[in-house]
Amino acid sequence: MTSYVALDIETTGLDANRDVIIEIGAVRFSERRVEDEWSSLINPARHIPEFITGLTGIDDAMVRQAPGLRDIAHELEAFVGDVPVIGHNVRFDLGFLQKAGILRYNEVIDTYELAAVLMPSAPRYNLGSLGQQLGVLLPATHRALDDAKVTQVVFTRLLERARELPIDLVAEFVRLSEPLDWDARWVFQQVLASSVKKGEQAKAAAQSASKGTKRGVGEFPWFQAERNRDKHRPLEPVDGESILPLDEEEVASIL
Repeated sequence: MTSYVALDIETTGLDANRDVIIEIGAVRFSERRVEDEWSSLINPARHIPEFITGLTGIDDAMVRQAPGLRDIAHELEAFVGDVPVIGHNVRFDLGFLQKAGILRYNEVIDTYELAAVLMPSAPRYNLGSLGQQLGVLLPATHRALDDAKVTQVVFTRLLERARELPIDLVAEFVRLSEPLDWDARWVFQQVLASSVKKGEQAKAAAQSASKGTKRGVGEFPWFQAERNRDKHRPLEPVDGESILPLDEEEVASIL
């Protein structure tokens, strides 16, 4: 079973070229089982702005005796290893870490990008709001380890939703994302590969059984359900409403 690391950082600001990390939190997990946790305050060697202290609760006194980023870089990389790194708007976190030469080669998964596809009607996509919509009981607190824990649960629930999609739709996501630098692609690739494998196993089992009993695949209801699970009835107009043809020029102007 694949392992992942959910990661979050707190910083003195939003610019990776000017600001620095003040805290890192990470959770290593496999599906729903948490394997380990890691966190550390980071001494930024500068004053932490009052706004950041108000947001995170981290002040100068808290980080005065903390290690510098270079001092813990090897420890963080050893904790993460070569597993996929997950974060919410993860490129922000990695922008700071990779500038220091940390976690440059791991597979990257962004829960924001996943949620944008799997929860298209969500009113908001920040981590706290998504956690509430997905029934995550842990709060997002703007502390690195707390937010990494929320990210971990959000990811597992989004992964469950991805696995419920029709296989043809998953395949289309994978196809369309091939030329893109999209941080949700890896997840859909894995879902597609897993679905194909399960389908092949079911087909092989049905063929094996049919050879022994002289029955056809169609006589196995469980196999038919596997084959037909992604088939849905076409949409139909609501009673009393007529079908209105699309105006091609209007559609083109919208797109």
